[in-house]
Amino acid sequence: MDPKDRIIREAAAMFLDEGVKSVRMDDIATRLGVSKRTLYEMFGDKQDLLERSMEWLFEGKRREMCAQVEVATNVIEEIFFMLGSMRRDEKEAALVTNLKKFYPEIYRRLDEETHKYSYKEFDKMLDRGIEQGFFLPSINKELALVTLVYTMHSLFEKKYHFELIKNISHRDAFRYVIVSFFRGLATHKGIEAIDEAVNNYKVKTENRI
Repeated sequence: MDPKDRIIREAAAMFLDEGVKSVRMDDIATRLGVSKRTLYEMFGDKQDLLERSMEWLFEGKRREMCAQVEVATNVIEEIFFMLGSMRRDEKEAALVTNLKKFYPEIYRRLDEETHKYSYKEFDKMLDRGIEQGFFLPSINKELALVTLVYTMHSLFEKKYHFELIKNISHRDAFRYVIVSFFRGLATHKGIEAIDEAVNNYKVKTENRI
């Protein structure tokens, strides 16, 4: 592996585990067994290394999402695979929160890239859903896409709103809102497929308990 790539990956893991504010260039140099001077020669400063590390981390999430979607047999399965991969664990949620607080420019740029990627992928997904007979051909696709992307963004950013609702996790609230959105676009065939996927999800969840 290229030394620069190794540093980016190791730094990304440290930022994820320990927080973007806590990790110093000294810490990264010590962990990797390189001099701090080498780090500065390669990346300029911590912000540069952080940005490259976050790009690598976010790109990895997108690759993971694509790999899961590729095994789906229809667009409804694609949606559930994608939603599963887009939910953030606690470390990832804390990372995004701290990026927004301490490095707003990096957060803004990554957030914009995520919006564009999500818009493009869901655009293709809606087209496939219409072709497969799961979504109504009469839907206003542009309005649907904007609504979906910004709804998902709000659900990620305003997680604390769900604390007002008793006996429901953020994960289940997220699933409920997004599933309800897609049911609103669906044909009768699509509604049946979505409801079946929801029931399968419930069975898998109950079996884990």
